Amino acid sequence: MTVQICSCEGLNSKCEKCFGSGYMNTKSAPAAAKNKKSIPKDNIKQDTFLTDDISNLHLKEIQNIADKIIAKLDLRSMQQMRILHSIPFNTTTFRRDFKDKFVSFNIMEMEKRALRIELETLTKELTKNKFAVNFKFNHLLSNKDIDVTSNRELKTLLREYKKLNK
Repeated sequence: MTVQICSCEGLNSKCEKCFGSGYMNTKSAPAAAKNKKSIPKDNIKQDTFLTDDISNLHLKEIQNIADKIIAKLDLRSMQQMRILHSIPFNTTTFRRDFKDKFVSFNIMEMEKRALRIELETLTKELTKNKFAVNFKFNHLLSNKDIDVTSNRELKTLLREYKKLNK
């Protein structure tokens, strides 16, 4: 038996399908879920902001590249937080029911790791040229390395984010 989101989305407390919870039980998996194609990890293209010869770049060019990397990290972090907010962690089968969200969350985390590596190479280049390095991230998750398989860590990240917004 699988769980499916009800058409009333939990807004109707007298709904006969979900009884106001927003989730209804179905006897078999929906046909749309069976035919859904997942994105293979090999086809994901990593956008790289760095050129082969970083040492010839000027300070302004390096700062512009770093700003682009930080903006992309912040964007991915906001998308990850939206995904985390859409997963009901109070159910016991949320990993199975929302597997596609966890896959996309993992893909985003891999992209963020690649972007952080690029940012590290920029900081090494800047310190080699004796410039001060101080990057400021706009989102909580931008500079955190997240273990996607740990439910406890995901829940604590949600709690931290809610405390930060209060």
